[in-house]
Amino acid sequence: MGKPKCMLTVDVEALPRRAASDHVDTLVYGRIREKEYGIGKMMDIADKHNVKMTFFVDFAECELYGDKIIDAGRYIVFRGHDMQVHCHYDLLDKIVGKPSWVTMSENYYSWCQNENDARIMIGYVTEQYMKCTGRVPAAYRGGEFRFGIGVLKALKENGYKADLSYNCVRPEKLPVNRQFLFENGIVELPISILPAKESFNFNSPALEPSVESDFETVIREYQKLFDEYYNYYGDDAVATVLMHSWSFLKQSQKTHYFEDENDLLVRFFDYFLEIMNEKVEFISVLDAVTQIQTEKLKQVDFESIFSKESFYSKNNITQVKNFINEKAKDRQVIIWGKGWIESVVFQTVNLHQFLNTAYYVSNDADSRSEWRGKPVYKFSDIHISPDEDFVLVLAQPTFPEIRETLKKLGFKEFEDYFVIQKKVPTFRSSGRQTTEEVRCPICGGNVFETYNSDRARRCSSCGSLERTRTVSELLNENMPMGISKMKILHISPTRTERLFFENMKANTITVDIRPECKTDIVADICDMPDIMSESFDMVFASCVLNHVYDDNSALSEIKRVLKKGGAALIWVLESGTFKTVVHEDPTGWYGKDNYEKYKIGTFRHYGELDFSKQLLSYFSNVRCYEKYDAVTKESCKWYWCLK
Repeated sequence: MGKPKCMLTVDVEALPRRAASDHVDTLVYGRIREKEYGIGKMMDIADKHNVKMTFFVDFAECELYGDKIIDAGRYIVFRGHDMQVHCHYDLLDKIVGKPSWVTMSENYYSWCQNENDARIMIGYVTEQYMKCTGRVPAAYRGGEFRFGIGVLKALKENGYKADLSYNCVRPEKLPVNRQFLFENGIVELPISILPAKESFNFNSPALEPSVESDFETVIREYQKLFDEYYNYYGDDAVATVLMHSWSFLKQSQKTHYFEDENDLLVRFFDYFLEIMNEKVEFISVLDAVTQIQTEKLKQVDFESIFSKESFYSKNNITQVKNFINEKAKDRQVIIWGKGWIESVVFQTVNLHQFLNTAYYVSNDADSRSEWRGKPVYKFSDIHISPDEDFVLVLAQPTFPEIRETLKKLGFKEFEDYFVIQKKVPTFRSSGRQTTEEVRCPICGGNVFETYNSDRARRCSSCGSLERTRTVSELLNENMPMGISKMKILHISPTRTERLFFENMKANTITVDIRPECKTDIVADICDMPDIMSESFDMVFASCVLNHVYDDNSALSEIKRVLKKGGAALIWVLESGTFKTVVHEDPTGWYGKDNYEKYKIGTFRHYGELDFSKQLLSYFSNVRCYEKYDAVTKESCKWYWCLK
């Protein structure tokens, strides 16, 4: 199979806040004391090790520096390295014709979601890129990883193949994912992040040596991260190392500008490539996009990632604001975090405006005395009291000292952002819910009720749940085929599933091990000798394999009864990770009687990666489709398995 693959990427930026003057010379080329510590030095070292790097040039900065950015792009192309598009879209406020997002009351993603705004932004940066290359770019990365449905549509319209903005911890919390395909064909290559760990950031404190004797220790940490990454996401996952054009510079403690060279990091980068070249294959983003077999990637609906009712939507942030302001009453609101490098700061970038925050408390106040127009203080420099101040804590739960300090100061109540979702009742509904804009695709009903959850999710008319509603969308949108002409083996049918296939005029034969289910065939799907081999065009198994005592035998039988070229359509309960989790006690849902009589229980919850590999051991091709359910604002993964 060869070595696992990794993209070595550099964001080429010269934002004014990072240097006192000569921004492009300093932050792009790293020109310090008649030497260069920027993109040229990086390419020199990469060339030495025969490694191709990818430079994401912030072409929005053409609004600040004109042709200097174009010249930097041409230099990268001349040196033979890959170049793609980066964009800090707030620099394009005049181009878009709207105020900067810093002063907007809309959601943090407003420009990226709005299709017209996104079309203007992407059109602008694409035009600048083509001045350097004469061709259409292949990939895009949003500034501070900001992107949205509008951007993805604009990328497709402009001929891009991939996006590399997906970061599961900021600026908006997203599901953990490996590479996948959006519904419009744009490939997403997510930032490499392990749960509860940092990204592969070259300038992360945990991955940056202080002295040369640290090199071996840091390399071992990199090796450990890569091992954990590929173990978690799979050997065929594509990792990403993040760098910046100023990665070889030091930040002055006095001015906070990048104005000093860092020869130590130059030497470490050389050593890093020497050692890691043996472990991973460094490829360019263009190579990754070219090599990826898109027909094997999971395909995801836009709304499965960017639900209109996500926790960070304007509507829900407004609910948080109302909740906090009601609690605060006449007290001033203070936001207290461990440090603004934390992802949650980006997630709540507009919340501080809604709350009219008085000031912030942070351990890194020395390096950031102001944030979004409000002062930042260290705790030792301020005095707060429960009578005058109301505190919103933003620090991760792994930092308990803030909460302990507040309790010592007499704060009997304060709000913790990480648990506030549970306290705002509008985030969850109970009982019955009537909707005008959303209707059940099975029966057309618009009344939904709670079922095995505190959310209204079951159709009161036909009993449909997320999985049945999304399979209807899947077959209509992704697999337009003549269901009525197929012979379908329907395993363990529910009332709603029967109704769905009746509406589709499908020829179904039902099977279940329990006679009381009144199916056409009573059989154990792990062993169905009475069903002829290669006798069905499709096998439909929704929420079945989790409850089968021997899922491999069941899959073998499903494959056997399918005709050549036939397909199994499967939905399973998930583990919430990429790994399958086996349960020691399977009797929880179906009870001991069914377990003892029929061997039915909840035996396992499937992980996306493990389950795909398991399916591929039986079927020639497996494709996962993640479909969005408009009722619950959640998604379901369906596996289409071809014999």
